[in-house]
Order: sequence, then structure tokens, then C-alpha cells
Amino acid sequence: MKSNKKLVYFTFGFLLLIFSACEDFLKEENFSSVVADELYATQSGYEGLINSCYSSLRSIYGQDIWVFCAGTDMYVEGYNSQPEGLSEYKSLSATDIYVTSFYQNLYKSIQLCNTAIYYNDITENSEKLPLRLAEVRFLRAMNYFKLVQHFGGVSIITNMVDEPVVEYERNTAEEVYSFVISELEDIVDVLPETAEDFGRVSKRAVNHYLAKVFLTRGYEDFGAATDFTTAATYADAAINNQGLNLSYEEVFTPGNENNEEIIFSVQYDAGSVIDKFTDGNTQNFWYGCYLGGKGNEDGYPSRSENLAPTMYVFDLYSENDSRWEASFMSVIYERYYDYFDKPNDLDKMVVTQYYPQSWELDGIEDWIAASPLRADAAVFPYSNRWQASKATYIDRETPTVKKFDDPTSVYSYAGSSTRDVFLARLGETYLIAAEAYLKAGNANTALARINVVRSRAAKPGSEAAMQLTVGELDIDKILDERALELLGEYHRWEDLKRTGTLVDRTHQLNRDIKGWFDNGTNPFEGTDGELKILRPIPQDALDLNKNKDFPQNPGYE
Repeated sequence: MKSNKKLVYFTFGFLLLIFSACEDFLKEENFSSVVADELYATQSGYEGLINSCYSSLRSIYGQDIWVFCAGTDMYVEGYNSQPEGLSEYKSLSATDIYVTSFYQNLYKSIQLCNTAIYYNDITENSEKLPLRLAEVRFLRAMNYFKLVQHFGGVSIITNMVDEPVVEYERNTAEEVYSFVISELEDIVDVLPETAEDFGRVSKRAVNHYLAKVFLTRGYEDFGAATDFTTAATYADAAINNQGLNLSYEEVFTPGNENNEEIIFSVQYDAGSVIDKFTDGNTQNFWYGCYLGGKGNEDGYPSRSENLAPTMYVFDLYSENDSRWEASFMSVIYERYYDYFDKPNDLDKMVVTQYYPQSWELDGIEDWIAASPLRADAAVFPYSNRWQASKATYIDRETPTVKKFDDPTSVYSYAGSSTRDVFLARLGETYLIAAEAYLKAGNANTALARINVVRSRAAKPGSEAAMQLTVGELDIDKILDERALELLGEYHRWEDLKRTGTLVDRTHQLNRDIKGWFDNGTNPFEGTDGELKILRPIPQDALDLNKNKDFPQNPGYE
């Protein structure tokens, strides 16, 4: 679409302001009164536009994360509520505010990318232009991948929109997948294996997402017979013979976000946020019990207990798996953050709470007797009460997830963490490879890939006990391993949707959804008996679209 030469840069200047970026390569400037063509014709102006494309990911992943986690086998409602439609499906409708926001934010990011693609042809000549074009095409493709997973077929918009468009056609899901694959395959060899600056798109990130897109399409009716084999090939290319060399705890150590296993992440930094109480992300906020009202003033995080791990999650861990202690704060000290700030002095710290797992129940008295600093600790042993509810809030009976803790954050309901949000990391790449090889009929190679992940997770001396056998390997076992490895990392709904296990696994393992089934109601069942597997197309989008042949998804009015 032809550019409007009088277009004022207010909108994009504002976006640059609110999506200010973090790394040195993401410099933000406010050009709110400059004509777009004039600004984006300069190298600095164009770089600012590219940076706004990256920063737009914060609006997608930084705050309300219900679409990624709620209504799955891993999380139920704790003391505080989740959106009922997304967590239990029965009341999910086209007016859901979180679905609408998710849909809108994805398209806002797509439009920024389309704008950057348009100006790539007319900005100042630079040797970096091919790289920048590849980067924003990746970001746009990633957004369409999110859209097609959650909404099915959507409108593919590839041109910069600078005047009102009132009518859109709906592309099929098959067309969207083909578009995403074509875009990613077209740029994979343009990008360097390792990005010039940490946080930029690399060839490895493209290979990781190509693997995931082919894997996901392979489950669809229109998937190609070779999709799983192709997914495995791309996953191995992303792995590139790199082992999981860090411990699981090291991967998530605060301040270590730029580690060798991170393939792509949403970038944050304390220096890049305008309001430290609201402009960070909320990943450390949702998955734990309330710890008190003063928060960082007394050295502990803010916790909401909205997304409470299910008993299924707690029961997955074994005494040989280091991910239990690395994921949950099973021992809480008088000053919670001393665990991170003074790791070499923990034996000198007063313990206030202890959460012994199932294999530790017989040793509780010995644990208390081992140090006078544990004498007054409140002990909450493994039981069904670990699965939080309204009753477990005040007494702090359920373990809190620690892997996203940010000791530098402020105590804030709206979210204040300036740690990066990991979207793709090497541990998941191995699990994508395992699933792809299994679905392609190569169980032995699938086993080898998943056992790399389990070997890293093994406590010293437990490596053999952590290995799976071919006879144990099936899709449920891979989903179990993804639950252990990717706890809290915004993948679970998509995992269950992809594998076709959303209804069955939530029926069996999600207390709230199981309650509906036990009372004779299938909460997924919507209009005309269709199941609510996809999200509804937002009603606002349907109302504003003058193409009234744009269909709603099955199960919704």
C-alpha cells in the first residue's frame, strides 16, 4: 500500500516511548513530531523502528499470560482468581478481554514489522539492512505462528497500513502455516549463527522455530507426511551439537539471562523501564503463595497465587531430579532473597519455612535436628494441600516457584521484574527434537534427545536412574518431560493444543475442569456441540470488519 507522505510519526514515536528497549543495541528516541518518511529514511530512525518491533514483544509476553498457562493440566486457580473463561472454558466467549488483548497485541506487532519491511527499501543504505529485514520478518512470522495456534486461520497482512482498511478476508490455517514456513525458510541463511548482539534474531533462533512450526503442523489434517522428519532436522540444526552444559539452576540464576542456552528472549533491563512498578514483566508473580505485605522491603517477592501448580506437577518430580530444588523454593530463609544474595552463607541463615517432598517425609525430624536455625521453621510436608486453593493462602502451605525470581525488582502487583522472558532455549530444542523423532517413527533417536535433558537434570550419581527406555517413551512421557523442564515458561496450552491432548489431560489432571466433568458437563462444549479448542475471534474484530463472511471459530456464537 502506498505510503502517505504526510503521515506524522506520532503513533510510532509513542510506541517507541512505551516499548523502550533494554540492550545497548536497542536505543530509544522520541521523534513524535517528525514525518515518518523523513525519519525512517535515516539510519538512526530506521534502527529505532526495528527496535520498536523487538520491544512490541513485551506487550505480548510481559503482563497477562493466561492464554499460555491457564486451563491446562499444570495450573489451577489458587487463592486469587484466574479469568474463568480461559481457565475453565465453559464461559469463554468472543468478548473475553484477555483474548482480545492478545489478538490485538499480535497484530500491532505485525503492523510494526510490516512498516519496518516497507521502509527497508527506502531508508539510508547500510550493510545491516539485509539483517534487519530478516529480523523483522522473523518477528512477524513468529507472531503469525502464535495467531494460527490460538485462533486457527487469520488474515495474513503483509503490507504497511497507513490508511483505514475496513474489510479483511480470513486465510485458512493451512495458508498461515505455509506463509510462516516460507518466511522463515527464506531468511534462515541470511542471519548469522550467533547474533551480533545478544537478543537479536540469529540463524539458530530461526532453526528452532522452523522445527516447532513443522512439528505443530505435522499434527494438523493438512500437515505434510514429511513434517515431523523436517522438524527433527531443523531441531538438530538449532542444537548444532551443543550439549546442555549448564546446570538447570544456572540457566535461571538471576543476572545470568545472557547464558549460552538462551536462543531467543524478550529483552528487559532496569535501565530501560520508565516506571519500575509497572513496566517490568510479571513472570515471577503468578506461580507462588502470598509471602507477606512488605515484599522487597523485607527481602521477599510479590506473589499472587493465581496459577497454582497442580498435584500432577508436584508428583512428576523424583528424588533424583535436581529440577525440584531448582524450580521451587523448598526452603525459605528469614530473608527470602538471601538465597540468591548470600548463597555461600545459607547454613548460617534462619529457616522460616520448609516444604519436604514425598521422598523426604520420613526425614523431617532429622532435618530439623540438623541445625538450631531450623528449630522454629514452619514445615509443610507434601500433601494434597500443596495444590493451592482459597484455603491455603494465608498459611503459605504450597511451595512457591523460584526460577523466575528477581531480587532487584520492587514489590508491585502490576509486575516489576526486569529479567528477560525466555521464549526459546536449548533444553526445549532437545525436547522438540525428541517429539519430532518420535512422531517420525524414530524412537531410538527420540530417546537419545530426551535423555540429554534428563541427564542434565540428574543429581550427581543419579544419571543412570534418570534415563528413560524406549518402552517408556510416548507422547505423554514427552509432555511430562516438557512440564518438568518448562514449568512456567508460557508453552503449556500450546503443547496440549498441538498434541490433541487438551481435553483429556485437563479432564484428568486439572481440579477445576475435572469438577465440571464430574458434574456431567463438558466445559469445552460450546455452540452446536462444537468444542472450544481454538480461541474465539474477538467480537470487536468481527464487528469492525465489513466482510461479514469472516467466520467465527467453532464453539462460539
